[in-house]
Amino acid sequence: MSNPLAKYFRQPQLYVKLPSLGKWYRPESLDMPVTKELPVFPMTAKDEIMIKTPDALLTGQATVDVIHSCVPNIKNAWDIPAVDLDMILIAIRRATYGNAMEFVSVCPHCKKQNEIAINLEVLSNSEFIPNFDEVIQIHGLEIYIKPQNYYQINKIAIENFEQQRAAMFLLDENVSEDQKKAMVNDFIAKIVEISLEVVKTSIVAIKTPEGAVVQDTVFIEDFLRNCNKDIWESIRKRLESIGDQSPSKKIQLDCTQDNCKKPYTTPLIFDLANFFA
Repeated sequence: MSNPLAKYFRQPQLYVKLPSLGKWYRPESLDMPVTKELPVFPMTAKDEIMIKTPDALLTGQATVDVIHSCVPNIKNAWDIPAVDLDMILIAIRRATYGNAMEFVSVCPHCKKQNEIAINLEVLSNSEFIPNFDEVIQIHGLEIYIKPQNYYQINKIAIENFEQQRAAMFLLDENVSEDQKKAMVNDFIAKIVEISLEVVKTSIVAIKTPEGAVVQDTVFIEDFLRNCNKDIWESIRKRLESIGDQSPSKKIQLDCTQDNCKKPYTTPLIFDLANFFA
């Protein structure tokens, strides 16, 4: 017997086109419609509970579960490339709460706090197709890059969180100077490892002048630990420049203070606990 309440189940509120256009997903991770637009459903009560559960947020499982619930065409949210993640989260928020979102920022000119309602639809409609196809050429090497996926992003975020928590012990007056020095050295070493992980997981392959194509992550990591600084900087700067192009990373605002009214650019940070609150 069919449920007589079925017609009252939630329906897609909008459709979203991924900035990646479906590239960089494994075949089993995404069911791409013919229209290339994914239906987005509003969150359920269970979804809202998930995003208010600290442990689930920290591990990334809350984000994954909410995406699976609201964007069912995405079969494995851990596989979402970084270039799509913000746009998907914006679409879920729009489907659930509407296009307007209260946003608080500080004007760099007058140093006053501004509370502004931003239109998320404008961000969603921004045409942004990141270019990871341009090969980095340096010292005869050809370096091919790709965006990180959500699993890699979340892993690095957890490591960063652990380092921030460990750094709090440096403020403890009961910790000796020798202990603090050792902790600082360990902190620096971990930051280096996190930076290495970001770059390593963004490299698809490296082609040598002799024609060898290296895709083994062990070899690539060994190379990154021993390459010239200018090679490292070329890769890092390319990845940063692509990330900075995303319209969802920075927004243009006008100060609301009567004695200022100046325009400024501010980062739009997606803290999941606050973004969906």
